[in-house]
Amino acid sequence: MRVVVDELRCDAHGVCAATCPEVFALEDDDDVVRVLNDHPDESLRASLQEAVQGCPKAAITLEE
Repeated sequence: MRVVVDELRCDAHGVCAATCPEVFALEDDDDVVRVLNDHPDESLRASLQEAVQGCPKAAITLEE
């Protein structure tokens, strides 16, 4: 699985970073979320799906 963030859609709300900090990071001066690991372990799938669903801008996708 691969995590993709559409930087044009991301408004840095930080929902994903709060939901799955193993994969996403957002610092105070960031304009978009940073992906720390774009090929995370399968054990993180549930929290990643929660981050995808919780993103208010629908900027995150998971590719198989």
